[in-house]
Amino acid sequence: MLRKKCSKIKNPAFRIKKRIWICAAAGAFFISFCAQWGSQLDSSGNVDVRALSTWLLPLVSACVLTPVLAILFSCAGSRKREERAACRENEKFADHQKKGNFCAFWTEKFLRLTGWWNMQGSLQRILLRTAALFICWLPVFLAVYPGFFAYDATDELDEVLNGEYVTRHPLLHVLMLGKTVAAIQELTGSFNAGIAVYVLAQMAVMGLLCSWVLEELKKIGAGRILGIVSFLLFGFFPVIPMYVLCTSKDMPYTAGLLALIVLLLKMCREKGAFWKKKTQVIGLGTALFVTAAFRSNGFGVFLLTIPALVWLAEKKMRKRALALTAVVFTAYFGVQAGLNAALQPESTNAMEGFTVPIQQLARTWNYSPEIFSQEDREALFEILPEELLGQYKPKISDPVKNGFQTYEFQKNPERYIQLWLKIGLKSPLSYMNAWMMTSYGFWYPSTVIEVYNGILEYKTSSYFSCQTEFPGERHSYFPWLERQYEKISWEKEIHETPVISWLFSPGALCWVWMLGGLFLIAVDKRKEAAALLPVYFNFLTVLIGPTYLVRYVLIFWFGLPVLLSSLSAVWYTSKKTQENETVGKSAQK
Repeated sequence: MLRKKCSKIKNPAFRIKKRIWICAAAGAFFISFCAQWGSQLDSSGNVDVRALSTWLLPLVSACVLTPVLAILFSCAGSRKREERAACRENEKFADHQKKGNFCAFWTEKFLRLTGWWNMQGSLQRILLRTAALFICWLPVFLAVYPGFFAYDATDELDEVLNGEYVTRHPLLHVLMLGKTVAAIQELTGSFNAGIAVYVLAQMAVMGLLCSWVLEELKKIGAGRILGIVSFLLFGFFPVIPMYVLCTSKDMPYTAGLLALIVLLLKMCREKGAFWKKKTQVIGLGTALFVTAAFRSNGFGVFLLTIPALVWLAEKKMRKRALALTAVVFTAYFGVQAGLNAALQPESTNAMEGFTVPIQQLARTWNYSPEIFSQEDREALFEILPEELLGQYKPKISDPVKNGFQTYEFQKNPERYIQLWLKIGLKSPLSYMNAWMMTSYGFWYPSTVIEVYNGILEYKTSSYFSCQTEFPGERHSYFPWLERQYEKISWEKEIHETPVISWLFSPGALCWVWMLGGLFLIAVDKRKEAAALLPVYFNFLTVLIGPTYLVRYVLIFWFGLPVLLSSLSAVWYTSKKTQENETVGKSAQK
């Protein structure tokens, strides 16, 4: 009897079934608690964890949802490899597809007429897609000329013009943006020209990157339909051109993340052969550096990615992986030290790193001031003046954080950390709700992003800063198209429309990524799931940020084709994928 049980446990089918149930349960509990607690935060600004319903409803929902997800995971991952291989698509359109698909037929005709159909090299295809994406984004650029100069862009330009730098923004981006705009302005006498040049350059780079991503996804198994859908997403879905045409630091950071997950996925598929191509190794190092250097949370993502990178590498190549991370680590600190020595920036790291504690102290003071002793109040007012605490807003820490007395904090940080811990022990629920109120928009799909409601041009929504801030000046050549982007950015209408709103929701995309990652683990595609870990690490780091905004999780949209490609590989295996795996095994031997 015992032998039968042991043999059952060793049975691969049993292990897979058990893994599916565990992953399904994890997904069900995540969704259920996010939905229930997010709804409470959205309606009342508070989760009462002492109430039985707060725990009972999501637990019941999770118990009901778990078998549903388990069945879906099991059905989706049940196809055998031989069946998947038999379903791969050919590179050319089949004759019956040409006759039955009007769009496919005339697309092929157009490509043949333009001469691009016969180009076999990947470089030509990448350049074609780059040009096509640039053309897709060009009408938006003309509609919002000279581009979206927003999200701290004015502050970064002022730092360059005045020669007074702070560490609040990545110095590399400050120099890249500020020096470009300032140099073109000196040549032309127009700040608009400088902004336009920067935006056009970013459009070209992002077009090239997105095109390369599509090419790589094709190599590792993405089918024709997924390729077309991905191209349309990059070219036309409003969130993409919004940020491709935006001068914020979020775009280069997201570009680094996107390149990183594609290269990690490529490493996973090619195994040892990956490390024999210098261009790929250099590209991986560059992606790691850009990720670390262009956002304050990027360095944390880089550190968290190192174990995953080493694990994904073949055993014989792990020393190379560690050496590469060491080079990137050294380069990052070397560049930072050089910039600090040259620019002498004023440090604001304490303010940025203390964002969540600042919000927690402010909420507790506004909701329960009686728990502060006289000594506590004196310490609190030294770093957060009383009039500043009155500006507390539950969904965003900026009104209070921007007045944080960094100099006083740095005199005796232990004193204020002890204050934070002391008040937290007295009011832990207040601390928990203060944190969740600044982050629930990342994981609750029905959240309307309105954290800047009533500020500047924002009306009922602050989905995107659809502005050209001073010293830039908006000159629209397509006012109708400009109004559409303003409507998406500043009004609630589209974000309250069922189904459509979820396409624009960070919370909905979070659910997609969570379920997608769990599905890959459930069907024993753990390395493919590990290749996507930088996306999840970014999500974890933004949870301790000042508020929830789309720009902090842009990778949810830009990386969606990569996720879908990984999922499709479970039931679809292309000829090219099989060739890559064969090459990888040969290189390993």
